[in-house]
Amino acid sequence: MTEEHFRRHVRQLAAMRGWSLAYHTHNSRRSDAGWPDEVYGHPKARRTLFVELKTDTGRIRPAQEEWLRHLAACGFEVALWRPRDLVQIVATLAPDGPRATLSDAFRPRETT
Repeated sequence: MTEEHFRRHVRQLAAMRGWSLAYHTHNSRRSDAGWPDEVYGHPKARRTLFVELKTDTGRIRPAQEEWLRHLAACGFEVALWRPRDLVQIVATLAPDGPRATLSDAFRPRETT
């Protein structure tokens, strides 16, 4: 699955779960390095979520990690999601679901 296909799938899931605001930088070459791929807002749940999306083998660059850590330190929800995280993604996107945390984003993954 390409990152773009995955991004579209996550955006569709977010919309189905009431996340009414979604932002994506279409041309990241003209943006500051490291800004997260997507920003979602859910006014009823009073949540804002910054998401970096990667393929299952994609690497996170230092500037991307720096932004996620900075946003988390400011109290925002941040996530680093991959297609293998679909169960966690669906749960987090529920309006009353668990908040995404930085420890989720950078915890080691089990391999199967």
